[in-house]
Amino acid sequence: MGGTRLTHMTNTRTLIAFNTATASENKIHDDAVASRFGFTGGLVPGVDVFAYLAHAPMAAWGKDWLGCGHMRARFNRPVYDGDQAMVESGVDGADGMVMRVSARGETCATGSAQRTGAPAPTQLQGLAEMPALETRPKASMESLKVGATLGTLRELYSREAGLEHIAAVRDDAKLYDDGRIANAAWLLRRANYVLADNVKLGPWIHVESAIDMHSLLMDGEELEVRALVADNADSKGHLIVTLDVQMLSGVRHVMSCRHWAIYEPRQVRERA
Repeated sequence: MGGTRLTHMTNTRTLIAFNTATASENKIHDDAVASRFGFTGGLVPGVDVFAYLAHAPMAAWGKDWLGCGHMRARFNRPVYDGDQAMVESGVDGADGMVMRVSARGETCATGSAQRTGAPAPTQLQGLAEMPALETRPKASMESLKVGATLGTLRELYSREAGLEHIAAVRDDAKLYDDGRIANAAWLLRRANYVLADNVKLGPWIHVESAIDMHSLLMDGEELEVRALVADNADSKGHLIVTLDVQMLSGVRHVMSCRHWAIYEPRQVRERA
């Protein structure tokens, strides 16, 4: 996000952050475990902070953006349950926007959006089956080998699930035809799921995502989530995986994204 300009913010929205993942298998969202990593509480999921940012382009451009726009977000500092989060946004050129989320006097996340994104990519080939949860391999350089195809995730989108998610991330259901259209952050959460359902993770941290939207996902439509390991590297002691993710409904692309996650923080490796 080095090129993102965060001056001239003209719109401000304030919300109370909510940790939707206290029961998650990812214990970085648990207060006791997160404190061992130097945090003061369980982290609000990055995909939910993404939702706080994504409200701005959706409110400005609506379904035009949700059906063909672009957004990128990076999570720099944690947002905690109960934080008063300030979400600011401002225009950046004719069809661009910059956003940030602040809490406790710190910038926690930055983002940028474009009204029009990249065209749909060529479909990922060579689908793989999702492993049974109890037989998932431990996340590692070997199980997340560069070029590997992950097991495909399939899920039906429902208005009820959409409304529950919209309420949890403090968004406005009217923007999504009262939940009949899936919002971008609901979709992005599936990038987390396709990773966690393929490999067994300890505490892990979502650090960045870049998405391109291609069409709307509607109530009752099935979603297929495909993923390829684009990179797996050691950065300052953290093991970071990069996924290229495609989400389709039938043959129609809904979203494509690049998704970065610290799947093994250096604190875990130091204790090993």
